[in-house]
Amino acid sequence: MGSKLRIFLRLTDKLSEYSAKICAWLIIILVFALCYESISRYIFNAPTIWAYDLSYMLYSTIFLMGTGYTLSQDRHVKVDVISRYFSVKTKAIVDICLYLICFFPAVGVLLVVGIQNAAFSWAMREVSASGLWRPPLYPLKTVLPVAMAILFLQGVAQFIRCIYIVLGKGENA
Repeated sequence: MGSKLRIFLRLTDKLSEYSAKICAWLIIILVFALCYESISRYIFNAPTIWAYDLSYMLYSTIFLMGTGYTLSQDRHVKVDVISRYFSVKTKAIVDICLYLICFFPAVGVLLVVGIQNAAFSWAMREVSASGLWRPPLYPLKTVLPVAMAILFLQGVAQFIRCIYIVLGKGENA
């Protein structure tokens, strides 16, 4: 494997890892907000107007920004009922087919549509209609294309690794 390709794979893995780890810190804010809301609502009978919006925004950011890292660690949900009996090379062949048939088209569509929706949201400075405080939605809508771009890059890296396994040039590319 060429040095430039190794650098690409390493940088892609690091991008996925760091983006997920940075966004994982949002869990602390999410827990604090939910605890604050629960105490305000059930002890003081004074619910907040911001907790619901903040919680879905933070949770979706955490969830989406972790997808690339989850793929890099081979932790996505999959059905291993049959594939656990496959050799490493056969698994790689199946993965290549699934990347081409399912992964790249689906993530590509999410990326393109996400960019379009985020651009439209930024252009109109979209705000939430569900809450009284009407928080801006355009930063949240930007998370989807950013996360899908990272996931797509990680998919390319995993796809390359599968090709190298099929070619017999290394299992740990």
